[in-house]
Amino acid sequence: MKIKSFRPAYRLLFVLSVACAFSVGQLFYPDLKWLMLSACAFIILIFVFDLLSLWRQPLIEFERKVAHTMPLGVASKVKLALKNRSTQRFDFDLIDHYPTEHEVKGFPFKVSLDPGQEIELDYAITPQQRGDYEFKHCELRFNSLLGFWNRYFKINASNSVRIYPNYAEVIRYGVLAAEQRLAQLGIMKKRQRGSGTDFLQLREFRKGDRLGSIDWKATARMQKVISRQYQAEQDQQIFFMLDCGRRMRSMDGQLSHFDHTLNAMLLLTYVASRQGDAVGMMTYGTKEQRRFLPVKKSVNNVNRFLTGLYDLHPSTMEGDSAAAVQELKKVLKKRALIIVLTNMRDQQDPEMLESLKALRKSHLVVFVALREEVFAEQEQADIKDFKEALTYTALNQFLRGRKKALESMQGNQIITLDVSPTQLHTKLVNCYLEIKNSAAL
Repeated sequence: MKIKSFRPAYRLLFVLSVACAFSVGQLFYPDLKWLMLSACAFIILIFVFDLLSLWRQPLIEFERKVAHTMPLGVASKVKLALKNRSTQRFDFDLIDHYPTEHEVKGFPFKVSLDPGQEIELDYAITPQQRGDYEFKHCELRFNSLLGFWNRYFKINASNSVRIYPNYAEVIRYGVLAAEQRLAQLGIMKKRQRGSGTDFLQLREFRKGDRLGSIDWKATARMQKVISRQYQAEQDQQIFFMLDCGRRMRSMDGQLSHFDHTLNAMLLLTYVASRQGDAVGMMTYGTKEQRRFLPVKKSVNNVNRFLTGLYDLHPSTMEGDSAAAVQELKKVLKKRALIIVLTNMRDQQDPEMLESLKALRKSHLVVFVALREEVFAEQEQADIKDFKEALTYTALNQFLRGRKKALESMQGNQIITLDVSPTQLHTKLVNCYLEIKNSAAL
């Protein structure tokens, strides 16, 4: 269904303004009255004639092709298919009504369609926010013969799309892992011979193998020294505790700390699922920000996380981390690797530290503290005046307090990661792989 409307163009408004200016002149020169009336009548006839040039009805088919899901911050293509079903040529401007929360460049399109011609246009849209969004109608603007009028057609063509956290790194990891090129992501995957507790295979004894790994029965049978090779234990549990408080709204680049954290969680979830581990998560914040995904061993964990978290945003208030830890202790009985993700400032809630110490008795805890990249920039900046000296002193005091808070956690056998958001995904995966290889869990 097409909704049509006529609107005056800027050219018509300009001519009318000039005509009004001249009409004022006849107040001072009454002899020009009839001349002005004749000129106005002539202009009106031209306007009517020009309006009639837009009266024909275009027969144009339109279809929008857009993915049902898009990753945050990554440009995705939207394709527009048009076909002229009439026997006339049409020239018009095309404007697609995309969700205005996202970034698009290049509109309007200048389109010319010959009789029976089909064309396909495309443009890039870069999502700026996660959640559910809708592409509404497409608008076609036809210019009249003399350019005094515009006629608009709105073609109803609705498309719904979900903006997910950026899963592009997950796809890239899968490709690089298949090609044994994970170093390009900064991920150092090591296999420690003889480490782990799960038996992997029998193989010929190699230099560096422990004597305790020798399988004497297989050695006697094969008439050569055979050792047992182990791998990291499978079926372990990885559990995320994600802060949804106001501090996670901090921005580094085009993404918030919260979005950086979601991207890193997705990548580690993919890696852990490939390792055979079960993964779960919970968020803590206000009542609206609370989400819980139970621990589950599945190759579809990434999709489960995407569906469960794509529309979640941090609140403007602080979350109750101590209450979240108490709730977690009730539902998580088996020993697990618990990863707490938050933006820590110069001091941490004392109740949070006490709760993590209680968790440490039964679980292995990793505390990930995001830090703003602007701190490093300010720390390296040259000091030129007294104001900058005060800023530098305050920053150093802030960083010392932050370092002291992290050291207090390390003293309580809590693994800490002090990391910038852009490095989070590699640091987190490397930390997990190191724990797996050391059989610390």
